[in-house]
Amino acid sequence: MPTLDALIERLPDRPDPGELLAGFVPPPRFAEKRFEDYVPDPRFPSQRAAVERLRGVAASLHAGSLDGWMRRVRAVVGRGTPRGGGTYLDGGFGVGKTHLLAALWNAAPEPRAYLSFDELVYTIGLLGVGGTREAFRGRRLVAVDEWELDDPGNLKLALAFLRGALEDGVHVATTSNTVPDELGHGRFSQKDFRAEIEELASAFEVVRVQGEDYRHRHFEADPGRRYFLPREAVLAAARAAGPGALHAGFPELLSALGRVHPIRYAALAARMDALFVDGLRTVPTLPDALRWVHFVDKVYDDAVPFAASSETDLGALFPAEFLRGPYGKKFSRCLSRMEELLGEQGGAERRAAG
Repeated sequence: MPTLDALIERLPDRPDPGELLAGFVPPPRFAEKRFEDYVPDPRFPSQRAAVERLRGVAASLHAGSLDGWMRRVRAVVGRGTPRGGGTYLDGGFGVGKTHLLAALWNAAPEPRAYLSFDELVYTIGLLGVGGTREAFRGRRLVAVDEWELDDPGNLKLALAFLRGALEDGVHVATTSNTVPDELGHGRFSQKDFRAEIEELASAFEVVRVQGEDYRHRHFEADPGRRYFLPREAVLAAARAAGPGALHAGFPELLSALGRVHPIRYAALAARMDALFVDGLRTVPTLPDALRWVHFVDKVYDDAVPFAASSETDLGALFPAEFLRGPYGKKFSRCLSRMEELLGEQGGAERRAAG
């Protein structure tokens, strides 16, 4: 069984740009998603409407035109962003936006790319705006999951990317928990960047996906302790899981995540056959909480089996002020994904023990 330090030491100090770009495909949990296996909730007609709209986007990409999109490319708005040149899936967490984005990617023609917003920002930092534009030039579709603006720097990078991509004829599709006009709300002064936010928002056609968290169709919306295992059971499961499983204490894991750039969390998750954590407790600081959210996203995307013991209810993992604050949607999404992960693995362990 590898140690946490050993896993971190095996990570490359700096990703190879070619390998990074080649890896921009949907993660294992979403790799095979199709429109056909998305089941719209009849209570929310916007879900079926979103499927039909995205089918139309895919068909238009194959046909080489997106509802007169090239005409809009020539209709410059603001400082150069085409109006409505991309697709923006807006909705709460757990309504299937990532499923739909992956389905669009699978239905779209080659060449194409699929990455998270954090990976996009990292790529721009690695290659520069011009280098990133060149790397994606010629792609028919770039799908970006979880588009979020945490600071003005991200806003400027995102806008520079959009300007170049849309001018080059690349269709950008993205998901978010926040409508474009409200991006950055509570995280930086929107009034100081109103022109940039309006320009960014004008680059997308917004497709609403309303509904409840689909996980709560399968799991009770009660993030208590019932998803956790006793410490002894976690240790036994880790020993039985084989040499590729990671077993770590929660404070140790949080500390390790602070020593690793978040862009490397995907590589870290990919090296784990399973994850077993002892002693989950309330996360003490906002930076630790945000790092944990990003790590859970990668564990979830890679469908890594995850079990844990805990000193608190799942709903108390983040302080109440974090859940009420500007990153509250991130933390709520994290709890929802943890609920699913823990429910999957905890149920399997309980069945094995019984």
